Amino acid sequence: MTFLLSAYRACMGAFHPFARRVMAGRMRAGKERKDRIPERFGRATAVRPPGELIWLHAASVGEMRLLVDLFAGLKERCGDLSAVITTQTLTSADLLARLAPPGLIHQMAPVDTPQSVSRFLDHWRPTALVLAEGEIWPGMLTEARKRGLPCALVNARMTQRSIQGWRRARRSARELFSSFAFIGAADEATRSGLEALSGARVSVCGNLKQAVRALPAPGEKVREIRSALRERPVCLAASTHPGEEAFALSAFSVLRRERPDAILIIAPRHPERGEDILSLVRSSGFSGRRRALDGAHPASELDVLIADTLGEMPLWFAVSDGVFLGGATAEGVGGHNAMEPAVLGKRVLTGPNGFNFRDMFRDLMDINALEIGYAPEDLAAFWRREIGAPPLGQEGVERLLQSAQSARAETLSALFALTAGGRRHA
Repeated sequence: MTFLLSAYRACMGAFHPFARRVMAGRMRAGKERKDRIPERFGRATAVRPPGELIWLHAASVGEMRLLVDLFAGLKERCGDLSAVITTQTLTSADLLARLAPPGLIHQMAPVDTPQSVSRFLDHWRPTALVLAEGEIWPGMLTEARKRGLPCALVNARMTQRSIQGWRRARRSARELFSSFAFIGAADEATRSGLEALSGARVSVCGNLKQAVRALPAPGEKVREIRSALRERPVCLAASTHPGEEAFALSAFSVLRRERPDAILIIAPRHPERGEDILSLVRSSGFSGRRRALDGAHPASELDVLIADTLGEMPLWFAVSDGVFLGGATAEGVGGHNAMEPAVLGKRVLTGPNGFNFRDMFRDLMDINALEIGYAPEDLAAFWRREIGAPPLGQEGVERLLQSAQSARAETLSALFALTAGGRRHA
């Protein structure tokens, strides 16, 4: 082990007794729940099922949905396979509680200390570890390597700044990245950067989020919402982050001068921000309600509905006329998956900071499914055009989905090779 990795392990081991204070602070901030805190220290709150089990780890909702899709693909080949999936956010935990398929158990990710990760591994005894995108934790990988667990990094995405940061610790980076039996990069820039760091071959699989099909909302729910809104024009601001709600409200103010009948739906990336967004809506001079508090249907006279619920984004896509997708107007987030609304027939406007989805955004722009907006006036003009416009044609979208399926198939083959069934067939 390199000096830096040894120092990291020693520092995290020394930090372990103080981690409870950090968790207490996060709990006061609404980022943790008391009943899930033991999981942060590797103490399981679920029983390990018999048979082979793999460990899947993701940061939050987008990466979690990707790993759930890959697990479903693996289950088709290995029917008796189970998995424990760990994530960092309560939003992903709550969504998984509703969407997790049989055989998939959720736990909050253990703190990256030797004590917590070892306790987690002792209980779950996984036969492989699969990480998504940029969730590379030295302690987690070191403990997995000590136990001989084969590891994979799927849909790897790194900015040039991240790659340059790893280059400053080149020997430690090479040791960590050599832990992976398979690395699938989401784009060419990540592939070249990771090959230079690891000294190993990295596959360019493409962005696997492009292969995850969004399921449409039930027709009866769509009709109920449209009826409650009396068929008013609906503007949607989806997966928004702090600052993006104000951007959308400014655009909505411009639009309302021409379309006073329009309503805005804000579906924040993190629903726990609902009350703060409601305060912003009211200070902007609009009437607003939170769906999480005010019942099943929005009132027809409402200006802004805050859709602070989980698992309903397909519904909001369905009832909207045009989608402003957050994550790329805010700084540092990197964008969100624009294929989800496109698959459901909706054109998208997003911001200029979508560095995590650069290739996807380019492909969607080529088929006129996405545009980049820089100012609230751009968004107002977009919504104005989309009100009453025909749905987005699916021919180009379907081509993109089909091309992404080969990336998914390559990744599944690599992951299957890490399972007991795959090793028997090798």
